[in-house]
Amino acid sequence: MGNTSNRIKFFQDIALMVTQLSNEGIRFMPTCFYRSQSEQEEIVKRGVSKTLNSKHTKWLAMDFVLIKNDNLVWLNCSEYKRAGEIWEGLGNIWGGRWQSLNDIYHFEFKGK
Repeated sequence: MGNTSNRIKFFQDIALMVTQLSNEGIRFMPTCFYRSQSEQEEIVKRGVSKTLNSKHTKWLAMDFVLIKNDNLVWLNCSEYKRAGEIWEGLGNIWGGRWQSLNDIYHFEFKGK
């Protein structure tokens, strides 16, 4: 699958996940999609990321935050786990499973 095909599939999967969550009464809002390579290098220096080869730089990852009672929720809770389950069920990678840098906000396309 080429870059364009991967990006189309990624956005289709995002739409499926967000729709399913919405149907369950769970609301998420995107916080980060694309990052330039220099932005990625900066967040690695700050220790926020551990890789220079982020899928954010390829338009194949998106970070989300939970919205509950019109407030942004940045704490780990069951709604993030549910989003991760749906995302992984679509064959993708959820940062909430990572051991070295648990990133519950990160949803990444598994394809190349």
